[in-house]
Amino acid sequence: MVSYKIKIGIAPCRRNVSAFMRPGGIWSKEAALDMKNIVMPYILKNFANEHVEFVDLEWLSDDGMMYEYEQAGAIADRFIAEKIDALFIVNINFGDEEVAGKLGKLCNVPTLIWAPQDVEFGEVEDARVENPLYGQRLLDAQCGLFAVSKLLQRFHVKFTHIPTCKVDDPCFKEAFEDFTAVACMLKNWKNMRLLQLGNRPKLFTSMIFNEDELLEKFGIEVFPYTATQATAALMEIYEKRQSELGPIVDRIRAFYPGGDGGDDESLRKSAAVYLFYTELFKTTGCSAISADASFARALGVGAGFDMALCNEENNFVAYESDMHAAIQMILMSSATFGEKLPYFAEFTVNHPTNPNAELLWHMNVFPPSIAGHDLLKPYIVSGPRGSSGGYEIARGTYTIGRFDCMDGKYAMLLGNYKGVEGPFTRGPYIWGEFKDWKKFESAVMYGPYVHHMVEIEGGERLVARLKEFCRYTGIYADVPDERDTPFAPYFYSL
Repeated sequence: MVSYKIKIGIAPCRRNVSAFMRPGGIWSKEAALDMKNIVMPYILKNFANEHVEFVDLEWLSDDGMMYEYEQAGAIADRFIAEKIDALFIVNINFGDEEVAGKLGKLCNVPTLIWAPQDVEFGEVEDARVENPLYGQRLLDAQCGLFAVSKLLQRFHVKFTHIPTCKVDDPCFKEAFEDFTAVACMLKNWKNMRLLQLGNRPKLFTSMIFNEDELLEKFGIEVFPYTATQATAALMEIYEKRQSELGPIVDRIRAFYPGGDGGDDESLRKSAAVYLFYTELFKTTGCSAISADASFARALGVGAGFDMALCNEENNFVAYESDMHAAIQMILMSSATFGEKLPYFAEFTVNHPTNPNAELLWHMNVFPPSIAGHDLLKPYIVSGPRGSSGGYEIARGTYTIGRFDCMDGKYAMLLGNYKGVEGPFTRGPYIWGEFKDWKKFESAVMYGPYVHHMVEIEGGERLVARLKEFCRYTGIYADVPDERDTPFAPYFYSL
C-alpha cells in the first residue's frame, strides 16, 4: 500500500572545541546550544504533522547534539531501530564532518543538510581589536557545512541542501517541504509492489515493460493475478453481494449529476468491479494495479467508473496494462503526500486554434472529484454498450510525468501545462496549453515514451520535486522546457 507518512531522524551537530576554547567564544558549546534552542523547537513545532514525524537526539547527551565520530554508531542504531525514512543533519555551528558523514553512510536514507544563518558578529561598544569580543563570530555554521557536504560525497551519500538562512525564512519552509515530499516518493519507490492483472492487450505492444529490470535496477516487485482468477472472483461478488452494490451506484451518480443517470444494471456491474479491485488492494497490499480490464466483459461491462472510484481513493489502477503509468501515479501522488489526485490521460489531438495546446483525454478512469463544472455538469448517459460518462477537468495548472525506458535507460518526462478553453469532447478531458507544445511532441516521438501520461495539480515546485527524486534514483529527468533541442542528450549523441 502507498504510505504518506515519513519519519525523519533529526541530528543537530556541533563542533567539540570546549577543551581548548573559552566559554562564549567561537564554536562554543554555549553559543551552539543557544542556536539549537531556537531552531529545534521551531522545526518540531511547525513541521511535525500528520505526514511528518521526527526522532531527535535528546537521549544522546546533555545538550542533545552530536559532536564526535564515536557517536555515529549509536545514533544510527537508534534511527534504524525507529525505521526512519530520511535523515536531517542540522549543522548548528561549524559542526563535525566526521560524525555527520559516518551517520549519513550508516543510515543510508535520503539526507537533508542545513546550517542556520549567523546572526552575531561581535558588534560591541568597545570596538577595539584588543577587546576579544569585538568581531567575534559565534557559529560559522555555513563554513562547516561545506566540510560536511564534502564528507557525505566521499561516503557516496546522496543528500539535499537547504541554502543557509534563518529557520523562519520562507525559503526554509519551501525547501523542507520539498525534501519531505521527495522522501515520501523515495519511501514508496523502495517499497513498491505492483499487481499485474491479466496479460497485455494484443493491440498494445507499446505497453511492454521489463519486469526483470524493474526488480534488479530499482527493487520494484511485480506479481501476477490472472484474468481467469479475476473473472471468477468478480462473478462471485456480483452473484452473492448484490446488497452492497446499490450504495456504490449512488456514489457514482453523486459524482456525475448530469445526463440521464445511466442504466442501473451496467452501473451495478461497475460497482461489482470496483468491489473486486478494492478487495485486491486489501488482500494483496499492492501499491497499484496495472490492469487489462477485459476480464470484466464476463459481466458485459468495460473499464470506467470502477477504476475512477478506485483512483478517487488513492487506490491506483492504471488502464491498458500500463505498468509504467502505475508507477508514475504512485510517485505523483507521493509528491503531494496524497493531497492531490493523479489522473491517467494521454496526448490525443492538437487544439484546433491554439498551437501550444493539446487534448489530454482517456476513458472514464479519472478520479471524478477533479471535474470542473463550468462548461457542463459531469454526466452519465446510457447507451448500447452500457453507461458512459465524462466531464471537463477543472481548469488550472498541472504537472505531467511519464516514467519509461528504452534500451535499459530509464527516464521521466516532466513539465507543466494549464487548462484552457477548447471544444467539448466526450469522456473526461482537458485542453492543456504548454509553454512550447512542439518540444513535448518531439520528446514523445523521439524519446522512450508512449503517449500515456500521468497528470496532477501542481506547478514548477512539483517538477522540481520530481527532478530531485530522479537525482536520488539515477533516473534521467527529461524536461523539454529546459533544453533547446527536441532531442534529449541522454538518448542521443548531441
